[in-house]
Amino acid sequence: MLLFDDVYAAATRGKGAVLLISGPVGAGKTALAQEMTAHARRLGGLCFMVTASAGERGRPFGVLDRLVESMRAAGMPGPFPDAAWFGGCDEHRAMDEIGAAIHRFIGGRPVVIGIDDVHFADEQSLRFLGYVVRRIEHSELVIVLNECTSYERDTAGLRAEMLHLPYCHRIQLAPLTPAEVAEQVIERLGGAADAESIRFCIEVSGGNPLLVHALLDDRTALPGPASGEPGVNFRQAVLRILHRSSPATAEVARLMAVLGEYATPALVAELGGADVVLVRECMRDLYEIGLAGAESADGAEGFRHGHTRSAVLASIPLGSLATLHGRAAELLHASGAPASAVAEHLVTAQDGGKGTWRVDILGEAAREAMTAGDVDSAVNSLRYAVGASSGQEQRAQAAVLAADAQWHADPSRAARWLHGLARDARGGLLTPSGVLIVVGHLLWWGEFGEADELMRLAGMPDEGSSLAQLWQLYRRAGLGVERSAETGPPVEPSLAGSGPMAAVTYLTSAATSAYDDLATEQADQMLDGIRAGTSLTPALYALVMLVRTGRPDEVATWCNALLKEDWVARVPMRRALIGMIKAVAALRAGDGGTALGEIREVLDLVPPPAWGIVAGLPLSVAVRAATDLVDPEAARTYLAVPVPAAMFDTPFVLPYLHALGLYHEAMGHPQSALTHFRSAAELMARWGADAAEVASTTAGHAAEPARAERPAEAADGGKLTDAEQRVAALAAAGNTNRQIAGHLRITVSTVEQHLTKIYRKLNVHSRSGLRHHRR
Repeated sequence: MLLFDDVYAAATRGKGAVLLISGPVGAGKTALAQEMTAHARRLGGLCFMVTASAGERGRPFGVLDRLVESMRAAGMPGPFPDAAWFGGCDEHRAMDEIGAAIHRFIGGRPVVIGIDDVHFADEQSLRFLGYVVRRIEHSELVIVLNECTSYERDTAGLRAEMLHLPYCHRIQLAPLTPAEVAEQVIERLGGAADAESIRFCIEVSGGNPLLVHALLDDRTALPGPASGEPGVNFRQAVLRILHRSSPATAEVARLMAVLGEYATPALVAELGGADVVLVRECMRDLYEIGLAGAESADGAEGFRHGHTRSAVLASIPLGSLATLHGRAAELLHASGAPASAVAEHLVTAQDGGKGTWRVDILGEAAREAMTAGDVDSAVNSLRYAVGASSGQEQRAQAAVLAADAQWHADPSRAARWLHGLARDARGGLLTPSGVLIVVGHLLWWGEFGEADELMRLAGMPDEGSSLAQLWQLYRRAGLGVERSAETGPPVEPSLAGSGPMAAVTYLTSAATSAYDDLATEQADQMLDGIRAGTSLTPALYALVMLVRTGRPDEVATWCNALLKEDWVARVPMRRALIGMIKAVAALRAGDGGTALGEIREVLDLVPPPAWGIVAGLPLSVAVRAATDLVDPEAARTYLAVPVPAAMFDTPFVLPYLHALGLYHEAMGHPQSALTHFRSAAELMARWGADAAEVASTTAGHAAEPARAERPAEAADGGKLTDAEQRVAALAAAGNTNRQIAGHLRITVSTVEQHLTKIYRKLNVHSRSGLRHHRR
């Protein structure tokens, strides 16, 4: 304002001047001009302010006509008798007549004429301004003009004619400095203006006053800790800026919003069919406005905040937006951008396009998303891939992958794909690996007959694979096949690391492994090697090993570490599986409260119906924990949850029956308890001791095949033999039956017989009971 004071004072002495206020949209140009005219009025001067409009740019003399009309309303005699003078008068004569009329009207008084948004003025009015500017030096007239830097090309001629004159001054408005933004925030928020609020306003607004005040309006409209996020006022401010920017700048902003982090000048120019030099100028303009941030190392520019991009995207008509996303997908694919970036545009476009490259990109993006734990993005990519497939085989393979990804978020929703996938498998549309994925889902839901049919169509897998081991266990239960011979040494699970197969393979892998010292020592190494993108199965396998060998504290530590990993924490089924083992570890350590809390979180995350035939595991942990805590109401709640009938043909029923028996035993119903224990014993015999032991381990209880053969309260009380003492000592130390057999050079069957007698004599029910007894 000091400059204006000097200029105004000079005007009172007959020395006129021009002030040209330049700056980006929202920088406060209009506010400054209004402050100047208001100050002039207070000093007794006459002020006339008109605003040019883009809509009237094609009307000859439109701005000048409105200026003359406002001055006539203040008493200036009209220079022409006809109101439509600008339609039929020689331009040079008109300028002379109007100039003379204004000079007579001033009459020695200081007069301020202001034109806001002069870049929108029509050509004829701009030429008149040039005419007046050249004759203003010896007058009492002050002209205040506002121009937006987005339109510098349009006012280049006017500036060239004015700025070399000594009485013409340009005021360049810059963004607010951080200190100035802080001052604004403190003034508006008072005591609520903490350092975080100030930092946020500085970063998001880029110092643009319009954006700063919009952010503060949003903050005061919704007070509270979450009110810092930009809201409706900020969004409207962004739209106002776009509307007042040049069409080229606004269009570049929209193209940048579509391309996101890949908005390089070259790609923006190609997407919009524009000149790259012009695009760079517009990007610079957006940076000066405060919408865009600085250019990144790869030449891309982005918006300062995600809400800014969202607001810009919202300004694009839906039809145009879909077209732009489709074109962006093609450009990014051709430029070698990551699959996830291309897939995002393909899914958003929903243009119905088909092609092998689209399906390949979407599949790759889904794998990337699953590695990062972003299940929703993976499912969306694969669902779109189904529609983008150009043939039935390609469609079927995309569908099976979509179902497998969906299982990680919600197995129940994934089940909706099963009917069609089974039909595709029978029709020969799936690869062997695709068939195995379908088989895994069928097994999860207890569809053993259909799973067996598809396995036969695909051919049985190699007998040494984890899938073969798992299949043998299921077939023994669901199809009545006799148990196969003893399997070989432990084999690291090789099944794909996603879907139902991976969720239950660790149980089978553990059940068919010898658990020698080497395998136990490798548990930590296996867990150390787990990374995003690798199979989760080895981690589950290793955690079960730690549980079985009596290391619950280590299990809890590893589980907590895994649950902090995004690729686990963001995926419901991965979280649930790790959480279940964590609950088991707490139960094995005698901490029923922690176990119940953990398993409740698991079942809230993945409700019992979604667990299919595996439901017996989490429910048994919940019942056991509630029983240990003497909370019969909670135990009954979990026992009342329906379980699938097919579960009773799988090892997952064993811990469930055992938990039910313990509950009835605690409630004082020994006969009911004995019935459930005997049912479990019969199934144990059918399934084999190893499978029973691991199933019980997974649900939180070292297996008790002999317990079902005696009343729950029975006890022998006899002394242990030397052989029994050696077995008891090794068992209490955490050794498995196979390890004990190896140490003592006896058979596993003999170890089991010894343990049966030891449990009866000592009146204990598990290895943990042995440890307590020895103390």
